[in-house]
Amino acid sequence: MYWNYRVLMFNNKQNEPCFEVCEVHYDENHDPYAWAESHNLLVSETLDDLKETYEYMAKAFESPVLKVVENKLVQATE
Repeated sequence: MYWNYRVLMFNNKQNEPCFEVCEVHYDENHDPYAWAESHNLLVSETLDDLKETYEYMAKAFESPVLKVVENKLVQATE
């Protein structure tokens, strides 16, 4: 059994399509059987918007890490 991230489509509370990147768990036959609902980071109303958000978030790794010190953001020293 294993897991990975997958794009899932749901209907939101207004019964409109919503896309999320979720942690999906697979059984011994490689069939998906469960997903994490509580801590998904990427949520959007369209697949294109979801891709755009992902690309925007990926750019965060190109910048220095920030740290919260006394309620202020400062560049972390590693």
